[in-house]
Amino acid sequence: MNETDGRKRREWVKNAAIIFLTIMLLLTFFSNTIMNYSLPEVATQYVQRGSITAKVRGTGNVEATDPYNVVVKGSRVISSVAVKQGDLVEKDQVLYYLEDAESEELKQAEKELDDLQLAYMKGLFGNNVSSEVISKVANGNIDGFASLQAKVADMQSRLDAAEKRVKECTDALNNLSLQSTVNSNNADVNTIEAESAVTQADLDLTNAQNSAANAERAFNDKIAAEKAQVTNEINELKRQIEDVQTLINGAGSVTDTIINNGDFNFSYNQSGNTGGENSGNNSGNVSLEGITLPVDKTTQLAEYRSMRDEAQALRDKKLEEIYDAAKSGGYGEGKNINELKAWIDTSDNYESYRTLLQDYDTAEAQYNYAVQKLSEAEENLSGYDSNVEMLAKLRQQLAAKEAELNNISAITYQPGDTVKSAQDKLNQARKNLADQTNANKYTSASYQNQLANAEAALKNAQAVYDLLKEEQAEMNADINAELDLSKTSKDIADKRAEIAKLKEESMGAAITAPVAGTVTSLAYKAGETTKPEETAAVIQVEGKGYTLTISVTNEQARKVQVGDTAELQNAWYYDDVQVILAAIKPDPDKPGQNKLLEFNVTGSSIQAGQALNVSVGQRSTDYELVVPNSAVREDNNGKFILIVESKSSPLGNRYIATRVDVEVLASDDNNTAISAGLYGYEYVITTSTKPVEAGKQVRLNES
Repeated sequence: MNETDGRKRREWVKNAAIIFLTIMLLLTFFSNTIMNYSLPEVATQYVQRGSITAKVRGTGNVEATDPYNVVVKGSRVISSVAVKQGDLVEKDQVLYYLEDAESEELKQAEKELDDLQLAYMKGLFGNNVSSEVISKVANGNIDGFASLQAKVADMQSRLDAAEKRVKECTDALNNLSLQSTVNSNNADVNTIEAESAVTQADLDLTNAQNSAANAERAFNDKIAAEKAQVTNEINELKRQIEDVQTLINGAGSVTDTIINNGDFNFSYNQSGNTGGENSGNNSGNVSLEGITLPVDKTTQLAEYRSMRDEAQALRDKKLEEIYDAAKSGGYGEGKNINELKAWIDTSDNYESYRTLLQDYDTAEAQYNYAVQKLSEAEENLSGYDSNVEMLAKLRQQLAAKEAELNNISAITYQPGDTVKSAQDKLNQARKNLADQTNANKYTSASYQNQLANAEAALKNAQAVYDLLKEEQAEMNADINAELDLSKTSKDIADKRAEIAKLKEESMGAAITAPVAGTVTSLAYKAGETTKPEETAAVIQVEGKGYTLTISVTNEQARKVQVGDTAELQNAWYYDDVQVILAAIKPDPDKPGQNKLLEFNVTGSSIQAGQALNVSVGQRSTDYELVVPNSAVREDNNGKFILIVESKSSPLGNRYIATRVDVEVLASDDNNTAISAGLYGYEYVITTSTKPVEAGKQVRLNES
C-alpha cells in the first residue's frame, strides 16, 4: 500500500516536471517569435566594388535664341488670323487682317491737333505779339541761335553802357553836392589860393632876375589846368547831349514809316556851331546838324491812327471774304469770326478755308500791333518837347565851352622884361584876389546851377536806362513768342502728317511679318483688340537656334563643364537633336546656392516652348565601396550607413544595426561611392519597414 502510494507520488512529480518544461519551452518559443515580428524588418545589400556615373538631370523649356517680336503700334480689332503657331512665313506675309475703323490713336491724334491749334491761336492773340514775329512764323523764317544770341548780347551791351552812365552821373551829382556844401560853409577859404598867389608874385618879383624859367613853367601849368577843367566840362556836356538824343530817338522810333531812316543820328562839330538851316521833307520833319527831328506830333499820331484804321479795314475785308465763302458753302449765321470758325471746324472742307483763315489771323495780328504802337507813340511823344528844349540848351552850353577852350588854347607865353612881367603878374594876382573876394557872394548860385545840371543829366541817364530795359523786355518777349509759336507750328505740321498716316493705315490694313521664319506664338484671336506697343506675334528667325536652361545646385554644377553633350530622355523620338552645354551662370533666383546651365539646342524637330528632359555629366569611374543611394543617411553628425551585425544566442542569431560614418566620393542615379572603415562584404541596410536606430535589434527580410 505504501509502496503503491510512493510510486504514484513519483509519477505525479515526473509528469508535473514534464508539463512545466513543456510550458517553458512553448513560452520561450512564442516570446521569441512575437518579439521578432515586433522588430523593424530591413532589406540589406552587400557593400561591394562598382562603378559610378555622375549625371546631372533637369527639365527646361526650349526658347528661341533671338526671337523677333512683332509689335503693334495702335489699337485695332483683329478681323482674322492668317497663320497658325509653327507655320513658316516669308517676309511681309500677312499674320493678321484688321477691321477698317478709326483707331484710338487716330482719335487721340485729332484731339491733340485741336489742342495744338488752340494753343497756337492763343499764342498769336493772347499776348502782344508783334507783326514781325507773326510774319516770321507764318513764312518759316525763324532766326537761328547765333542771330538771337547776337541780339541779346547787343541789347545787354547797350544796357550795361546805360547803367555805367547812370553811375557816372550819380557820382558826379554826389561830388557836386559835397563840394557845394563845403563852399557854402567855408566861402572865405576860396581866397587862400589868391592870397598865396599875391605872396608868390612878390617873391617872383624879388627873384625876377633868377626865376624867368620858373615864371614860364608856372604860366604853362596854369594854362594846362584851365584847359583840363574846360575839357572835362565839355565831355560832360557831350554825354548829357547823347542821353537827351537817345530819349528823342526813342520818341521818334515809335514809328517805322514817319521818321526817315527809322531813328535819329546826332553829330556835332568841334567848332561848336549849333546853327543850321532847316530843310523840310515829305514827312514833315526838320533836319538840324545831322538830326532828323519830328516837329509835328499831331501829324505823327494821325499817321499812326491811319495805320490802325488801314489794318482794321484789311481785317474786316478778310472777314468779309471768309463770310462770302462760307455762305456759298451753306453757312447761314451772322458775320462773326468765332461763329465762322466753329462752323468751318465742323465742316468737311477745312482745307479750302485754311488760307482765308490764315490771312484773317495775320490781318488781326497787324491790327493789334498797330493799336499797340499807337498807344506807345502817345506815351513816348508826351515828353518830346522838353527833351528838344533841353537839347538846344545843352548845345548852347557846349558851344560856349568850346569857344572858351579855343581862347585858352590861343594864349601863349610871351617872354619879355622879366621884372616888368613879374610886376604885371603881381598886379594881376592882386586884382584876382580882389575879384575872387567879391565873387564869393556868387559862389552859392554858381554851384546851384552846376547841381541842377548834374541832376538833369542823372534824370536823363536814368530815363535812357529805363527805356532800354523796356526794349529788352519787349525783345525777350518777342524771342520767346517766336520760339514758342515756331515750335507749336512745327508740332501742328507733324501732327497733321501723323493723322494722314493713321488715316491711311486705318483702311484695308494688316499686320505682316517683318522677317522670314517660324511663328512661335500668336497673342490675339479674331475679334480681339490689339494693345499699343505690345507683342502680337513672335517669329523665330531662320538660321538661328534655340536655348534651354535648367537650375542645379552648386555641387551638381561642379560635375559638368562647358562643351559637355547632354542626353535626351526618349532620345529615339528626336532624330537630329543635339544639346550642348554652352554656359554656366549664377542663378539670380538663388544666388550663392544654385547655378544655371544654359544649353544650345539644334534640330529640325525642336520648337520654342517645348519641354525637354536632359542629363549631362562625367564618364563612369570604378570605386572599392559602393552602396545603394538609399543606404546613405545623414544627421547632424554627418553622413553614415547602417550595417547588420549578427550575434549568437541559445535561441538563435540576433541582428543588430550598427552605425558606420562615411564620406561620399561620388554618386549617380542609383549608387553612391563611399569611403569608410569597411572590409567590403558587410550587409548595409537599404530599406526598412520602421525607423531604425543604431544599436537596435532588427530582423532581416527573408525574401
